Amino acid sequence: MTDWKAAIDDAWEALELEDAEVAAALVRTVLAKQPDAIDAYVVLAQTRAVPAEAIALLTEAVRVGDRTGKTRDDGTYDPDAFYDRSAHVRALNNLARLLWADGRPHQRIQALRHARRALRLDSYDRAGTRLLLMAWEASSGNWPAARRLVMRCRSEFRTDIRYWLALHAFRDRSEDADALLQRAIATNPQVVPALQGRLRALHLPEHSYASGSPEEATLYAAEARDGWKATRGALAWLTKTQG
Repeated sequence: MTDWKAAIDDAWEALELEDAEVAAALVRTVLAKQPDAIDAYVVLAQTRAVPAEAIALLTEAVRVGDRTGKTRDDGTYDPDAFYDRSAHVRALNNLARLLWADGRPHQRIQALRHARRALRLDSYDRAGTRLLLMAWEASSGNWPAARRLVMRCRSEFRTDIRYWLALHAFRDRSEDADALLQRAIATNPQVVPALQGRLRALHLPEHSYASGSPEEATLYAAEARDGWKATRGALAWLTKTQG
């Protein structure tokens, strides 16, 4: 491992220890030597308290990824360019999250574009981009795209996917909608009051949460509520089925 890659690993560790100052110092040193180190920009963005500053850094990270990831006309990569696909996906994913959180329509359009690209670059979706897009496509009214994502993941044992499957079945007037919702409720019944605004976790986890927990329910509801509200009768159906 090169020295600058080790420095980035140290910077990630510093972030986990909530030492943003050390993390920022480490990656600034990296960028002075290796300006194409995408993860250095990603780390630096996480040390910024002002969203606009983080967005600017992640935008630069994506630009570097776009440039270094380009292929030659014959389909081969430029051997002189260093390209880190995983870091590129992280930059796209983190930038999409910040732009979506901004809330303005033009920013959310950009968030969708970046998230879709991240998912195309990482077919295994290690970053969980598919879960963001299930909610964002629905929130934007692009239900066919949201449904395709959910159906591709229907075999996964996840609370969020089970609730999405139930909602899409309800929208499609499928005969198994009630059964799918019962299965989702059995996985985490606290999602129902969370979607209805009657449950709020005191502290939302940044990295992990327990399956079936109030935190899981609240996180899902925060992303999915727009889609449920946009579906006429869906929230009432939740109450009726759980009762």
